[in-house]
Amino acid sequence: MRKIIFRFSLINILLGIVLFLLYRVIIDRLNLPDTTTLEKFYTVMDVFMQVVLSSLYLVAIAVSSLLFFLNQIDRIRNNYYLSFLTFSGIPLFFVLFVGVNVALDIDQYDIIPSSIKMLLGFSILYLFCTVIEFLIFRSKIKKYN
Repeated sequence: MRKIIFRFSLINILLGIVLFLLYRVIIDRLNLPDTTTLEKFYTVMDVFMQVVLSSLYLVAIAVSSLLFFLNQIDRIRNNYYLSFLTFSGIPLFFVLFVGVNVALDIDQYDIIPSSIKMLLGFSILYLFCTVIEFLIFRSKIKKYN
């Protein structure tokens, strides 16, 4: 059982690293050349926001990967909903949090920064991957028992 849980945790960490690197590459490609002092200031602020969002994304993925090990506890592993929360609880919360912020930004300002759109997209992709991992994990648990 420990090998199965460790394998899924390792796959999730590798998936998180790949998504993080892809996120950083795409965000770095979005920077536009600046010409005026005000545009340079906006570029610096945008880079700062990208670093903060990237760090938040990386921390969320790391914590989510560590929660997989809670499935070693029989009570959590055998409960479908608790096991689902160890796989997809933090990504689901993150998607809801960023989604609400995007909805509020649309309502208030009628504009969404591209880095936040990217963060929401990659968060949804990561949530989708963790749900698939969870379903595969549940099928392996059924075979194991």
